[in-house]
Amino acid sequence: MKISIIVPVYNVEKYIKKCLDSLVNQTLKEIEIILVNDGSHENEETIILKYQKKHPNIVYFKKENGGQASARNYALQKAKGEYVIYVDSDDYIKRDMCEKLYDYATTNDYDIVVADMIQVGETEERYLSKTKYYHEDKAKNYLMNSAGVASILIKTEIASNKELQFLENKIYEDLAVIPAYALFTNKIGFLSEPFYYYLVRSGSTMKQTIYHKKLEDIFDSLEHVRSLFVKHQKENVYQNELEYYYIEHLLHAASLRFFEFQKWEQLNRIIEIIKQYYPNWKKNPYYKKESLKYKIICSLFYQKQYRLLKMLLKGN
Repeated sequence: MKISIIVPVYNVEKYIKKCLDSLVNQTLKEIEIILVNDGSHENEETIILKYQKKHPNIVYFKKENGGQASARNYALQKAKGEYVIYVDSDDYIKRDMCEKLYDYATTNDYDIVVADMIQVGETEERYLSKTKYYHEDKAKNYLMNSAGVASILIKTEIASNKELQFLENKIYEDLAVIPAYALFTNKIGFLSEPFYYYLVRSGSTMKQTIYHKKLEDIFDSLEHVRSLFVKHQKENVYQNELEYYYIEHLLHAASLRFFEFQKWEQLNRIIEIIKQYYPNWKKNPYYKKESLKYKIICSLFYQKQYRLLKMLLKGN
């Protein structure tokens, strides 16, 4: 078996057919499609069983609800493929994704291949590059471009490492482990071509108009991934990359979310974490390459200049 495609399924009846159609019609045939029904209350099981009758390479499991991370960890224990690909059940992929990524990996002896993707919104699509070449070192370049689980081909023996299990009962579970794959290999390739269509839904946790406490999981996820680099004594080797990881996902992105809901306690917590781990963050070489607006936002958050931030963001 060449590839195991792992798909957690939970309350996506409206989207799952499009997802499954993109999987069962892959040009590469030596694949298995592992579907894990994570306690869904909708009619996905009926749909899945119909597809399974026509496509024997669909492997179906049903478990109590434990979240997306739990479903992925469960599927990894069952995977028989040489490589794994993760696909969310409301997303879909191009017909040749498995074939092209597998051929690229095996031809070049890569353990990981990172490709670009398309973000699909309610009214438009946006190209998302995951192959920005910040660094000649492939492991460092991977750290700068691999926060999410989508559109990545991974050697199963790496993905199934117990140290790299997804954090369960959390969101941001991919931020906690996907970058740490670089601790186990530098045989990493990049394809500047989109194969994965990532759907942005208005009802998701990240798009809520009412504050969701799960947003605070970002703290656990970033601490988890940093602790893995510390454990393997690679924190200094990847100092700049980890520092930027905290700047991007905590000082910039998370601060914007907490600011929207006026969560001052969480904003203060972010500042204290940055001061503790990365007090010289403004000297980070990746941060220096960011836009002026990006730098101003980060600096204003760090200085707690919330009135100025409100004026700046209101003008957008």
